[in-house]
Amino acid sequence: MVSDASTPRSRWITVTVFALAVSVACVFLARWQWDRLHAREARNAVIVNNYDQPRAPLSSVVKPNTPLDGGVVWRRIETTGRYLTADEVLVRKRSLNEATGYWVLTPLRTDRGSVLWCVRGWIRAGEDARTPSAVPPAPTGTVVVTGHLRAAEGPSDDRGLPSGQVGRIDSAALSQRVDSPTYDGWLQVTDEVPAPASAPTRLPAPEVSDGPHLGYAIQWGIFAIAAWVGWWVILRRASEDDDDEEVQESYGSGSA
Repeated sequence: MVSDASTPRSRWITVTVFALAVSVACVFLARWQWDRLHAREARNAVIVNNYDQPRAPLSSVVKPNTPLDGGVVWRRIETTGRYLTADEVLVRKRSLNEATGYWVLTPLRTDRGSVLWCVRGWIRAGEDARTPSAVPPAPTGTVVVTGHLRAAEGPSDDRGLPSGQVGRIDSAALSQRVDSPTYDGWLQVTDEVPAPASAPTRLPAPEVSDGPHLGYAIQWGIFAIAAWVGWWVILRRASEDDDDEEVQESYGSGSA
């Protein structure tokens, strides 16, 4: 009798704990997607506010050896200087239109003496992922460069990479490659004057959309509710099965 009485109770505990664990996990994932949605909306607001503003002199927006203010990311700026082609590097694993390639990252010594790292564009990978295709040379002499400010990507572990290649745009590491004050972040180049005979493929404008995060948040919320619907269905059926067994046992006892 103890065993029979404890079976429904242990079943109820097991199903309830499982439903609780699933629903909590789904609520956590829904909240995570909701937070990502708000982060995406904040990013989009900065892009919309800054991207199409009139070009401004670099020196009026950022200062060398100073962290880049997130409020000026994607600002359109203009500066004059000379490319330091000897210190040019390629940023690996950058895709464009589903093709794998590299960003061409070239330092520009501005007319004020400080260095701004510029992504002149994208090139395809060569015969394999570690070999780039030919890099169009940077303009020589004095050049007026226009583009959009971008934030650095954080630390990059470049051990084992081919010479002249990096994994991420790391302002601290890049500043050690040139003997000059360096601007934080980098410039996504859109125009150069005089225009080069050939140039890497310019990077496209940023996509401004909320992405799938709202849909995912709703989906995880539905899953959380479904966990408790399943909990009710399972226990309801189990209770009906227990009632049927009791009826059958009573009928058998009465017949005996």
